Amino acid sequence: MTPDEPRPALPRSPVPAAAGDADSRDYFRKIHETYQKSAERGDILGVHERIKKAIGPQLGGLVLDIGSSGVPDFQTDATRTVISFDYVFESLRDSPAKAVWSVAGDMHALPFAAGCLDRIIIQYVIHYVTEKRFGESLRGVRTIMAEMSRALKKGGSIHLVDSTTFPILEIAQRALYGLSFTSLKALDKPMVYIFSAKTLCRLLADQGLAPRSIRTVEWGEMRVAGQSVFPGLRFPLKYTPVRCRIITAVKS
Repeated sequence: MTPDEPRPALPRSPVPAAAGDADSRDYFRKIHETYQKSAERGDILGVHERIKKAIGPQLGGLVLDIGSSGVPDFQTDATRTVISFDYVFESLRDSPAKAVWSVAGDMHALPFAAGCLDRIIIQYVIHYVTEKRFGESLRGVRTIMAEMSRALKKGGSIHLVDSTTFPILEIAQRALYGLSFTSLKALDKPMVYIFSAKTLCRLLADQGLAPRSIRTVEWGEMRVAGQSVFPGLRFPLKYTPVRCRIITAVKS
């Protein structure tokens, strides 16, 4: 970005972080070095490269990359500026990617002017937006999607990359939500909730973000079942009911 270009970032009133967000931030602050190094492994790196290959040709203008800790570098010839945004400052500081800007902040109150962004990537974030009760978690997800919609230009697109599961398994997760939260809390681990692609599309549409496509990124030989939460748990992800999806939605 040249000195003559308008600055897209504008101050907004901060929203206090919820308890779950603070716990997750503290957890990822502790493991950020291990997480970033693990992303260099061949099987995990391959997934990131396939995601970038799928998204890269659709990027352009001012791009906001939320939550990927700068692991993939989404800068292309068509992008004017890529802003790497995360709530863990240490992840941005030690990022291997060379994003033009790095911004630490809260996804629930993005520090950007309304309608200033051309593209948004939010990668492997939504399943960590969790609170003690499922209803609170859902409100958090809705708030983040509303913020992305607010900051996105009309006609701009969002690429939501995340693990998804089948609707019946999403229902089972919800039934066991309280037990799962308590168990992971006892292990000093963040709560994880995996939505179905159908639910994510509905949540996006509720914020004026019309889903246009759902693509599956193959796991390949990736065997790390929980790269952040349980990195020692290993088995082929391609044999699980969890799929890596890219949901592309356009602001109407």
